[in-house]
Amino acid sequence: MKFVHLAAAAVAIGGTAGLIWPAHAASIPMDQPITVNGIETACSGIGDQAKENPMWKTYPIRVEFSNGGAQYLSGAHVTLSQGGKTLTSFDCSGAWVLFKGLNAGSIYKISATITDQPGAGEKSVNFQPPASGQKRVVIQYPTPSGQ
Repeated sequence: MKFVHLAAAAVAIGGTAGLIWPAHAASIPMDQPITVNGIETACSGIGDQAKENPMWKTYPIRVEFSNGGAQYLSGAHVTLSQGGKTLTSFDCSGAWVLFKGLNAGSIYKISATITDQPGAGEKSVNFQPPASGQKRVVIQYPTPSGQ
């Protein structure tokens, strides 16, 4: 119930920027950075305007979901972990998840399941945040037959 009050308070004051989110959130808002366990997290990537937001270039990690036909996929259940410990787990409506606040050089694992693509299954990728710049991490799913 405390979470509901925090979310309602954030909406009442005009957004969710800076809101501390629980580690296992159901869904994070589009194009609004949130903090989960000290990690700034954003869900974006749908539409040219959202993708071209210069703010997204400041995130050291950009995770993209796509298929073998180089088409973006949206609507993923995402889990970020390190050393077998789940740091956060949430749903993202977009095709991108961005992270800021991860330790450069440390190994992390991102796992995702596209929720509206039957048979896609969970895919995982290990990555290390860069000391500077942005690292693009792509999780690719098979192209459904008939496409």
